[in-house]
Amino acid sequence: MIEFFVDRKRTALAFLLVLIVAGIFGRINIPVEAEPDITIPVVYAGVGLPGVSPSDSERLLVRPLEEELRSIEGVKKLQAFGFEGYAAAVVEFEAAETMSKSLDSVRDAVNEAKSKFPDDAKEPIVREVSLSDDPSIIVAISSDIAQERDLLNIMRDIKNEIELLPEIFEVDLIGNRDEQLEAILNRNQIENYNISLYEIIRAINNNNQAVMAGEIETGQGQFSVDVPGLFEDESEINSIPIRSSSNGVVLLSDISEVKRNFKERTFFASINQNQSICLGVKKARGANLISTINKVENIVEKYQSKISSDIRLGYVLNTKDTMLEQVNSLQGNIIMATMFVLIVAMITFGIRSSLIVGSGIPVSIIIAIFILYALGFTYNFMVIFGMLVALGMLIDGSIVVVELADRKMVEGYDKKTAFIYAAKRMFWPVTASAATTLAVFIPLFFWPGVSGQFMRVLPITIFIILTVALIYSLMIVPVIGSIFGKASEMSKKTVQSISSEHTYDLTKVEGVVGKYINFLSIVLKRPLLISGSIIAFSFIVISTYSSVGNGVVLVSQSDPFAGYGKIQARGNLTIEQIDELSESVEEIVYNTKGIKNLFLQTGRFNNFRTGGSSSDDTIASFFFEFTDRKERENGRVVIENMRKELDKIPGIKTEIKAQEGGPPTGKDIEIRVLGPSRDSTMNVAQEIKNYLSEIDGIVNLESTLPVPGVEWELFVDKPKAAKFGADIPTIGNSIGLITSGLTIGSYRPKDIDEELDIVLRYPKKERYIDELDNILINTESGLVPISNFVEKKPQQKVNYVRKFDSKHVTIIKADVSSGFTPESRLKLFETWIKDQSIPANIDIEFGGDNEEQVNSLNFVTQAFIISIMLMAALLVTQFNNFYQMTIILSAVVLSTAGVMLGLLIFDQVFSALLTGIGIVSLAGIVVNNNIILIDSFNVISSKSNEDVRTRIIKACAQRLRPIFLTSLTTMLGLIPLALNYSIDPIAREIAYDSNASTSWAPLAQCIIYGISFSAILTLVLTPCLLVLPDHIKEIISKYRKPSFA
Repeated sequence: MIEFFVDRKRTALAFLLVLIVAGIFGRINIPVEAEPDITIPVVYAGVGLPGVSPSDSERLLVRPLEEELRSIEGVKKLQAFGFEGYAAAVVEFEAAETMSKSLDSVRDAVNEAKSKFPDDAKEPIVREVSLSDDPSIIVAISSDIAQERDLLNIMRDIKNEIELLPEIFEVDLIGNRDEQLEAILNRNQIENYNISLYEIIRAINNNNQAVMAGEIETGQGQFSVDVPGLFEDESEINSIPIRSSSNGVVLLSDISEVKRNFKERTFFASINQNQSICLGVKKARGANLISTINKVENIVEKYQSKISSDIRLGYVLNTKDTMLEQVNSLQGNIIMATMFVLIVAMITFGIRSSLIVGSGIPVSIIIAIFILYALGFTYNFMVIFGMLVALGMLIDGSIVVVELADRKMVEGYDKKTAFIYAAKRMFWPVTASAATTLAVFIPLFFWPGVSGQFMRVLPITIFIILTVALIYSLMIVPVIGSIFGKASEMSKKTVQSISSEHTYDLTKVEGVVGKYINFLSIVLKRPLLISGSIIAFSFIVISTYSSVGNGVVLVSQSDPFAGYGKIQARGNLTIEQIDELSESVEEIVYNTKGIKNLFLQTGRFNNFRTGGSSSDDTIASFFFEFTDRKERENGRVVIENMRKELDKIPGIKTEIKAQEGGPPTGKDIEIRVLGPSRDSTMNVAQEIKNYLSEIDGIVNLESTLPVPGVEWELFVDKPKAAKFGADIPTIGNSIGLITSGLTIGSYRPKDIDEELDIVLRYPKKERYIDELDNILINTESGLVPISNFVEKKPQQKVNYVRKFDSKHVTIIKADVSSGFTPESRLKLFETWIKDQSIPANIDIEFGGDNEEQVNSLNFVTQAFIISIMLMAALLVTQFNNFYQMTIILSAVVLSTAGVMLGLLIFDQVFSALLTGIGIVSLAGIVVNNNIILIDSFNVISSKSNEDVRTRIIKACAQRLRPIFLTSLTTMLGLIPLALNYSIDPIAREIAYDSNASTSWAPLAQCIIYGISFSAILTLVLTPCLLVLPDHIKEIISKYRKPSFA
């Protein structure tokens, strides 16, 4: 096959050109995103029941839902909530791959539960929860002069136009008030006319119906008959007859004032301290983020040119800029790493051979991008980092082939013969090295959970690139080398002195190789002592880090692009009071140095980028973006400064956190207290919360414990009400007139697409709690005050009832500040909880970031073990020797000591995701050098009768240069990131402590630490272990007693 390609150079190069063009096509068309497209295995189910309390919602709606949902196969977690007016269930499944089936199963279960719901329950909603629910860009409009309706109309027009784009999934209006048609009833007039509420409702509904009048035939043909029955404007509603008699007709306008207006505010939204209306634009799955946002920006710019100068129209969240910064930064690091590789190869081999080696980098990457595009993947920073990790490994095969070809050309071979010989001689060692490297990453394909979906892209990218690089090194390198190859003049004397024919004299080798030979000659005299010392040292390092290391985190802390926070306050606050408290937070956050944009939305249980559901006392949530990295400190420092100022505001509590990249996990620590009832969990949960508040390093502590609050509960004496001829619906409707209003229908105006509710209410001056006693309702006995049979009592407010796996649950969540790890804080908690008297019916479980960290660490450990087993099978196949297989695997296992040693020296933490996957990647790199070394030893042994030490030294001398080159090129490509620098030669920027560098430094550092230590293992320990069996035989024979015949 190799000769076939070399003899048909034009065919091979044409085929390569086609693949390169395909790769360029793939790069142009592949969807670009900030993060991998993740399917969250979570389904939401909700059902409404107007007027139901949280407790009744749990009894009437949640229990039937739970009963059916529990029977679904594959459910991992089941959370259920009983709110005022509705219930919800969140079902998490084990696998995301079967989401279509899981969604259907939830729909079937909810349909089964419907028969157990009250008759007036609304139609349930079932939908898949997706990360795409977060907007890709937020468009905001505000003005100090323009009317709210004018701003709303502009945003509706923009929304309608954006929704026409095929790349858009959904556009949400945020911060707007819904319109309604409000009929303010005149109580005196109603009582004068003795009109009941039932009469008003019936008259409005009877006059607001679609009438199917049918068709009629005449001599001129068949015609449809139309009887307009639906309201089209306010004048029609004003003229509705409520009652008619011989004295005349009472119209709705006689007893009320009908006007179209906005509903009362329940929340505010603001952008940079300006009250705003926003559009949350969500792109469709698989759509190109950059082109989608560009199209949205074009639409917005068109409207910016039309509106008046007093209207501000812009963006608060534009993920395109963030994504481009990440992608460009990592691409710059790839280019920089490529330059390092070329420089090292050029110094070693000369210009021509270095270009042969270096060209493998862009060729392998561009072809891999086409394969990723064809397989349906997106181009995101995980793909780019996979390329960066693969960079050092993808040229290993090319370096080995080119190095041997260069050696043969120095010895006198012509370039064609030299490259064919090198490719054929190194075919199986390079293939075995690539196969073992790929085997390392195969278990990572099966990483479970959301973290698995996020991280799985990395090994897939590496796998594809290394496969392409293997083909390039064995098939394309000989072709290019046979055309452009030239013997290197550098190190020519050393290369000639260690001829590949193995007949050279070790004492005549000079330079670095000569010094290494002298060193190895001394080491191999004491292989048992040296190997034992290295192995013992390795295990001491590993055990030391386990005992005194800085612990484990899920992902390392990076310089964030953005952050989010919550505002918490207690009491029955009005929306105006909430807005006033929020403004004090806005003032501090927006004026903190380093803040570019601030989005704030008031309201409870707002989940917009806040990391999950809020506690009862959450009154507002906010999201902020940082300015350019060159204009500020590290985002975490900015947040810490902000937190100190926010803590000074009296009467409220603020929680603020950096927006992390990587898989979504929630807060660092989550403790669930489960029990048979809501009350049974609260005492234990309160004790836990109190203890956590006293631990150093705990921040952003919150819980789902109820907060002080009052709600009015009306108790109806039903027997007494029955005596007056009053029923519950009539009483409830009458009460609705002084609370939030009574919705009795809807109509669609001509000027907008949405339907407006028709609402009946009393005037604002009559809507207060004491007015409840004065409500009169029509009964058989005439107008009767409801105070005759209704008693109002203040009660402790219950916002919602929460259940977890069918048990009542109270949840305590917290984050961990810099300098601490969730693992260390939880160890303190576990020690404390053992000494507490916890009731037997109470269970305590852990979740959040720490749960994901433990699961990820367990999987990475298992994946490492499986990788070792796969490598063992491949190595036995390659060498047919169990001992040599054991030598190579021992180097892989012991290389982790180098990682631990680096973490200890530089006082760093172990990242479950990044350091874990770095160790797995390291295994593939370490095994390559050992395979090449042992293969050379076996070849020399098959051709030479010299003693084992000489054969080992000759093999090591020949392999020193390629081992040094492969290790050095891998490290050089990652050194900038490991030092927390991001170098972008295209933009001509060098950034320290940037998002890209801080995010990926742990992985780069892990590989560098491991490779540095593995070089010692390969060049010192492996030779010692190869000579060890003969050395032991020598010792045994030395001390064996002589036998006499």
